[in-house]
Formats: sequence, structure tokens, C-alpha cells
Amino acid sequence: MYRSVSLFKIILLLVFMTIWFQGCSSGEAKEAEVKYYIFPANGTSPEDVKMANFLKDHLQRRSVTNILSNKFGPGVRSVEVHVGADIAADYQVRYTDSGFKLAAASERTMTWLTFQFIKHLEHTTSLELITDDLPPCIFPQKNANVSFPFEYRDIHMPSNQSLDMTEVLCLHNLEIDWGLWGHQMSRVLGISEGEDLLTDYNNMDPEFFARVGGMVYKDQFCFSSERLYDATERFIIDQYGEEPEGKVRLTIGPNDNGIVCQCNQCQLAGNKPGNATPAVVAFVERLATRFPKIDFFIPGYSTTYELPNHFLPLNVGVFLSAIDYPRIIGNVDSPEAKAFYNRLEQWKKVARTVYIWDYICNFDDYLSPYPILLVMQERLQLYREHGVKGIFLNGSGYFYSNLQEAYTFVLSELLLNPDQNVAKLVQSYFRDAMPHQGNFFATIFVGMERHIAEVKRELPLYGGIEEALSTYLSEDDFRRYYDVMQHANTEEMTYREKVIYNKTKQINSFTYMEICRYHGLGPGGFASQVDGKWEPKPDVLNALNELDDITPEEDLVILTGNENAAMDHMDRVNEGGVYIADYENECMLWLEERPWDDDLALGVPVKLRRGDIVEETTRLTDGVTGISKNYHWGWQVVPQKNLVIEIPVETLRCARDFTANFLNFKRHRMSPPLDIQIVVDGKPAGKMTSTVSSDYYDEGEKVTFHGRSVISPLNSLELVITPSATATIAIDEIIIRK
Repeated sequence: MYRSVSLFKIILLLVFMTIWFQGCSSGEAKEAEVKYYIFPANGTSPEDVKMANFLKDHLQRRSVTNILSNKFGPGVRSVEVHVGADIAADYQVRYTDSGFKLAAASERTMTWLTFQFIKHLEHTTSLELITDDLPPCIFPQKNANVSFPFEYRDIHMPSNQSLDMTEVLCLHNLEIDWGLWGHQMSRVLGISEGEDLLTDYNNMDPEFFARVGGMVYKDQFCFSSERLYDATERFIIDQYGEEPEGKVRLTIGPNDNGIVCQCNQCQLAGNKPGNATPAVVAFVERLATRFPKIDFFIPGYSTTYELPNHFLPLNVGVFLSAIDYPRIIGNVDSPEAKAFYNRLEQWKKVARTVYIWDYICNFDDYLSPYPILLVMQERLQLYREHGVKGIFLNGSGYFYSNLQEAYTFVLSELLLNPDQNVAKLVQSYFRDAMPHQGNFFATIFVGMERHIAEVKRELPLYGGIEEALSTYLSEDDFRRYYDVMQHANTEEMTYREKVIYNKTKQINSFTYMEICRYHGLGPGGFASQVDGKWEPKPDVLNALNELDDITPEEDLVILTGNENAAMDHMDRVNEGGVYIADYENECMLWLEERPWDDDLALGVPVKLRRGDIVEETTRLTDGVTGISKNYHWGWQVVPQKNLVIEIPVETLRCARDFTANFLNFKRHRMSPPLDIQIVVDGKPAGKMTSTVSSDYYDEGEKVTFHGRSVISPLNSLELVITPSATATIAIDEIIIRK
């Protein structure tokens, strides 16, 4: 049976209780002037009966009057409901003299059409309906017979993390619609995602795992392993039985690294270094024969990027990654785009079903604006032309990202029809969600989209504020946007409007902080001079305070439509799961410690020299220290081999104390140098060393190097880096004091 959509109960209770009681009298609802007779097209069809009752239930629940009639007659509108594949489309809407005929090929599509119809009635009649928690209405204004361009449509964002909202938005959901997705083969061995995989793997039979050069690699699988096949077969039977009912999809692929098994069996299958496709395909084809009613997919990515040399079984498809297809408007003739579509067409020659795995976020920064809509519209139109059957849009997942509720709605509509007007969809969303501030938000939103269309620069998948400002983010426009938000009057806003406004203001404060930190002591920077001393600007301190706000959990339900939204999922900054609080705390510590005070090198341009390569920068003397959780936040990343830092000496007479900070971050292959030689006038004059080892630290830590040297008189000063094993270092500030 269909579940009651529980999120609506919560939102109604929190936001619209007053409206409900105002519409009721003496405990009973008023009679509606026009009522609706809702009936199944076929009274013997369980699907028709169920979905007719579903529409009745939700329409009456949202009405402040008695809106249903048990029979057709004067003052009654009829609504016929039908579910079945016989309509030869995904859904149909018919306007009749007496009312409507609603039909859909599946219960899932009819669920979406139900809520669209309810929203339509709220907009086009005098009925008092409570629909504020529903997305805007895209219900057809005339007879329609619609087939969706993609059979599978998924958006990995917080608003699509519950079955309720998945159905309301007419989407699919990886957690609901797949048994295995992405790199989840570990689940076959009973290991859940997020656990310490290597620890658990170490206790398992090495027959499961890859062999290269005689060594077993327990972070990769051997797809010629009979043990692995048996475990996968048992997993499928345990989860779905011998003959699953309904649609079941499974992705079978290697772990996300470059290791490819080179055991005898895998080599016989055709494996070569970097190419695991032959053994993976053979493995999946066995499963496809064993379970002909299950749809299997292999990832077209990394070590399974290469194509098989034969046509795959009809129940085996590919999930092709678009990670190397740059996100930029009008990019279809670029070499990268041509290579991607060429690969797509090649896959179509060997697989009946091709799905695309695309990316719609900056995974290093979920909080800054990211105008992806027009870029994605162009891509969806092209995917449709190339016969792609399914789309997965990889967004911020379970973590909240900037106005993700608006992005999820617009993208969900583009997945249904890529030709819709993006500006109108944006305006529809904000007009509906924010009656008082919606025009302002829509104008900003659309303006950012038009800006990226005009500049035609690539949206970064992994980038900090420097990449944002150099590609898609207009600093002047953002500062005006941020200033208006700081001074907006919230008194007339609806409750839902205040929730969206407050969350957006908070996370935009992160972007504002990073812009100010990027400019250092220059124009637009974090500080200004007061009585000859650098002091943090009031607006910067205010932005830091904004980051301290915690969104109440009941408000997260309004933002995401998900009653299971967890607090720790909604206050993160990036894919790595860094908390806003961690960023805020390190920024607060930086401003409290005031490392720029008495710094003789403050604002002095230094040179980074590597042989004949010389780069001048003030980023190492701008008063901004790095935040340990992300190498984009105040760090300058440079190759450390043969690195020498030249520092002008004019202001450094009698300097004695040297300090520099480096980032230790195993995940990004960054570690501090071994030591730093202080060279004065061409002669060694001391060393800078740290108090910790140079071992990798996986989560990111700041390592401080310190040294002392008497350097007067001097004509030149150099810091010579003694490199560690990694190719690069990340350094934030060089501080020199007396």
C-alpha cells in the first residue's frame, strides 16, 4: 500500500496550523461551493482504485472545506483516474466538459501528477488549499500526452533524500531504486559504506581481492574470483530472491582507485594495467544470465572506462561518467566534449542502455552560489539527442548546499522537459516559496545564470574562492546581493520564507568571508587601518557571527522536505564533511591571535623561485592564515622541489624570529618540508623546524615551522626548502619579527 506522505503532516503542523483553524468552524469544515467526484476509470483495477483514493485523501487533507462528493451532479466536477501502460505515454491530462481525466503509466508518475493537480486547483480555483510545502505547479494548461525523455531521473541532493519528496518531484533515488550503486561492492561482503574498509578486509579471504605483481591489494577486488561471485549471488538472493518483483538495478564495479587485478584468470580475461573492463564485464555477464530480471550496470569510469569488445546482454547497461566533460555553456565543439560524445556513441554500440552520471556542485564548496542550471539544460538536451536513457546528477548528497531546494526543483523539471524556460522555472519557485523576497532572489539567481552564460567559463568541480571569482562568480554582484540580505526586513516574511532567507544569509557569509580573506589587506580585504594598526572590519566580524547560527531541525524539514534531515548533515561545507563550525572556529582563532601584528614582512611581495621559474606573490605576507581543513582556504600550493623563497630585506633589519605554516594533508598528497634553511647574504644562518613529524595526516592539520637567526646586516634573505616525499606543499604565511 502507498504510505501516507508524512512530511506534509509535519510541515502543516509547524507552519500552517493557523490557516487550518481559521478555515474551520465548530470543529467541522465548511462546505465547498464546488465539489469533486474522484473515481477510478476502471473500478475493478486495483491500481486505478488505489490512486483514485490517494487523490481523494490528499485533496481533502489539504482543503479547509468539505471538497469531495460521492456522486456526480450539479456543482460537482469529475476527476477520472487511470494507471496503466496502455496510455502509450508517461502521463495524460484531458480537460472534459465535466472536469478532468488523469492517466499515468505508473503509480509513481500518478503520485507526482496528483500533487501537480492539487497545486493546479489551488492556483486556478477559489478553493482554500494548503499547498505551500509542494513545489510550483507545472500542470499542463490544455490536453497533454507526455512522454519523459529519460526513464531514470535522479538528483543527489538533500531534497531528494526521502521517498516523499522523490515522488513529489517525479524523480528516482539511488537509495530506493538501486541495490548497489557507485562503488559499493563492499556491501556484498557485508561491509557498510563509511566503515573502516581495510580493517575489515584484512580479516577476509585474500581470494576476494586483486593481485598485482604477486601482492594482494585488499582495497580492490578480483572479478575473476569465484568467492566474490558466490558472495554477490548470495547477496542478490538475500535481498531480492531468485526472481525479483519490480524494477531492480545493480551497479557492479571496482573500488574507486587505479588498481587492476593482474592474476592469471584476470589476465586471461583480458585485464591490463589501468583496464579492468574485461574481468568486470565477464563477471557481470554471469550475473545477468543468472538473474535475467535484474538490470545490471557497469561504470564507464576510471579502470572500466574502456569498452568491451562485444555487445552486452540486454539487461546490462553502462553508467557513463561525465566528469571529464567540462561544465561550460556552448562547449559542444571542444575536444573534451567531442571525446565524451564519441565515447557515448561507442557505448551505445555495445550496450542497449546508457545512463549518464553527471556533476552539479563544487565539491570543495557547497555553500557558495554555483550557477549550474543553464549548463545542465544544454547537456540534458544533448543527452536526449544522443539517446541517453537515464540521468544521475551528483550534487551535495545529504549535505545542504546553497539554495539546494530551488536547484532541485528546477533540475527535476528539466529532467522531465529540458526545453523549459529556466528563468520562468526559477521565478515560479521563488514566487511560490518566498512571496515577499521571491522577486529579489529570482533576479539574483537568474542573473548568476546569465553571467556564466556570458563569460563562458568552466565551472570548477573542485575549487575555492579564487577559482570561483575567476570563472563564474561576479564579486561586485555578490557583494551587492550580500549587502541587501544583511539589511532585509523580515517582519513581513512568511515562516517558510524566513527559514530560506536565514539559511541562505548564513551560508553566503562563508562566501563573503572567503572573498575578504582572498583579498587580504588589499581593497575588499578582511581588515582596515585604524590609528595605524590593522583591525578586522565590522562586516567580517558580523559574517563570522552569522556562521555561528544553527538551523533548527524543524526548519530543515521545510528546507529539504525530509523529516529525517540530521543536523550534522546540514551544517557542512564540502564533500569532505567539514563542519561550518570548524571553519568558523579557526577563523575566530586567527582573528584573535592577530598574526599580522609586528610582522616586519607584512605586505611585502616575495618571490617563489624554482630554477628559472620565478613567481612573485603577496599571498604569503597578507596577514591571512590558512584553515587546516581545506587547501583552498588561505593556502598557496606550490611544488616544493628546488623551492627557494626570496624575501626583500628593506624592512627586515634586526629581524630575528621566523615563522611559517604548512598544511599536512594525506588525502591531497601534501606534507610539510623536512626543514627550511635560512640563508642570509648567500650563507646558512639557521634553520626553521617543526615540532611534529612529517608523517601524513589524513584530515588536514596546520604544521608550524619556527626558527631564529641574527640577520643584521643583510643584503639578501632566502628560505630554502628541504623537500619531503610529496611533490607539493601548501604554505600560508611567512611571519618575521624582531
